[in-house]
Amino acid sequence: MAIPRKSGNHAFSKPVLDQTFTIHSQNAQYVLQRGHSFLLVVRALYAISVVLRIVAEESDMDRIEDLVSERIDAVATRLREEHARLKKLADDEGGVPTPRYTNPREVTLQLSSPQLAQYVRLILLLDQTLMLLDGLWFAGILTNKQRKDATHDLRRLVYGLGREIIDLERRARESAARAGKSAEVQETDADNAAHILATGSLIDDDAEGNAETDDQIQSGETDKPVDE
Repeated sequence: MAIPRKSGNHAFSKPVLDQTFTIHSQNAQYVLQRGHSFLLVVRALYAISVVLRIVAEESDMDRIEDLVSERIDAVATRLREEHARLKKLADDEGGVPTPRYTNPREVTLQLSSPQLAQYVRLILLLDQTLMLLDGLWFAGILTNKQRKDATHDLRRLVYGLGREIIDLERRARESAARAGKSAEVQETDADNAAHILATGSLIDDDAEGNAETDDQIQSGETDKPVDE
């Protein structure tokens, strides 16, 4: 676990849930890498759930929280539907092999908000769906092109949700600025850096030079296909 930043002020004791899990597929791992915006999503969800809820306009935060929940629910529904469709294909064939992955990665997270826990569950469901997709490919039920297109679409679904969450947090910060609370937000940010809210080999191993800028994340310029 990361060591909390030393400060002259009394450190705030926030509630977290520690969770350790394994991500098998490369494209689900991609969503969790430092350079691919995951820590910005962690920061955004914590800010929306806790920090900005305190200092921003309440009506604005209610609306933004509703939008975040709606988008998470929509992506969860889409992933569950796709997993069920692929599962039926596999069952109709009497089952498909479960592939072994050559570089599964273990991640430990401090879940700092309920919506972050929901987002992490989406990544785990993405991983399970991609594993089923690969099993269908090994069984010859899906072509190379079908596998590649489906993999890319599913990863973009979750990765794109992360970019939407980051954008919604920006809107919440604008609400706080309109209320004259920018200084309070900055002070709280200093005590809640994303790197102390999420740790793990997959996240921390990514080179600092690969980190995205906020503008790249917003435009989607970094969402390049990963070799299958």
